[in-house]
Amino acid sequence: MPTLTLPEGGRVELPEGEPVGAVLPKGTIVARVEGELRDLSYVPAANAVVEPIAARSDEGLHVLRHSTAHVLAQAVCDLFPGAKYAIGPAIDDGFYYDFELPQPVHASDLSKIDRRMRQIAKRNQRFEREEVSREAAIERLRDQPFKVEIIEDIGSEAGDEAEAAAGGSVSLYSNDGWVDLCMGPHVAHTGVLGAFKLTNVAGAYWRGDENNPQLTRIYGTAWATQDDLDAYLHRLEEAERRDHRKLGHDLDLFSFPEEIGSGLAVFHPKGGLVRRLMEDYSRRRHEEAGYEFVYTPHITKAELFETSGHLAWFADGMFPPIELDGGTKYYLKPMNCPMHILIFKSRTRSYRELPLRLFEFGTVYRY
Repeated sequence: MPTLTLPEGGRVELPEGEPVGAVLPKGTIVARVEGELRDLSYVPAANAVVEPIAARSDEGLHVLRHSTAHVLAQAVCDLFPGAKYAIGPAIDDGFYYDFELPQPVHASDLSKIDRRMRQIAKRNQRFEREEVSREAAIERLRDQPFKVEIIEDIGSEAGDEAEAAAGGSVSLYSNDGWVDLCMGPHVAHTGVLGAFKLTNVAGAYWRGDENNPQLTRIYGTAWATQDDLDAYLHRLEEAERRDHRKLGHDLDLFSFPEEIGSGLAVFHPKGGLVRRLMEDYSRRRHEEAGYEFVYTPHITKAELFETSGHLAWFADGMFPPIELDGGTKYYLKPMNCPMHILIFKSRTRSYRELPLRLFEFGTVYRY
């Protein structure tokens, strides 16, 4: 019988052929066996160091959310025959799954999908893992072109599911006959799930390439308990209530005209007053701390940012150059520090002047 070494030096003998989940504490969602996350159904062949992973841990939440994404895909396939499913990873605070669907899906459809997911959860369907050859996996998923493409591209940058490859084989997970390509691990059965909510529907290109098919992306969130889910949804409500874009409109402070550009605000009279009061407060506090105010232009010759290194590192994220003065290239400044260095260099400095504290709205420097 294999001996499992647990945290804090505990040891337990595992009956031959039994999975690690048989001897781990209640509330364990997956196990780390010899440093690798495994399903609770994993059967070790020899002695192993095992760590139980709780649902509320970061790793536990990741597994729980990824498992919920599988149930989402299963529900969508049940409700929309002919659906093609692409990828469904766990993300910060939730999960999503991308689909090519035979008919449009809107936010109003989420409640129907949610109900089907809960029906699946109540049936306690087991997540069963299989290691199969790539050829066998393609045959099993032959009606799912996105999965077939991933399998064929294993070894390239094809996404998380592509990492399911191991020695020429891939791992499949099935529950109640529904099959997906995935490296796992997953929760033991769908009954573990339940504290979830679908949040919105969006569009997404397959593999992020606009030349590829546009898919329907369904987002959701999942947590270890209903209380955790309720607390998260409350935080979202509070954040929405304090959303500066909503407040700016409701209080007539500022707006973001499309004619100007994304994220570029114009301040209305009330917003201008708030901004001036904030700027006056900022100036006063910086003056009290010994900072001196400076002002620099918003554009400069390319040579300055070549010297500072900004063009070498950040050119792709900067606005394109403006050609003036017979072809001289100017850039909008990404930051103030190169110009502040020129202020420092404008004359010989004594060590008695140091440190030199300069302040320009948006940047504070201490030289």
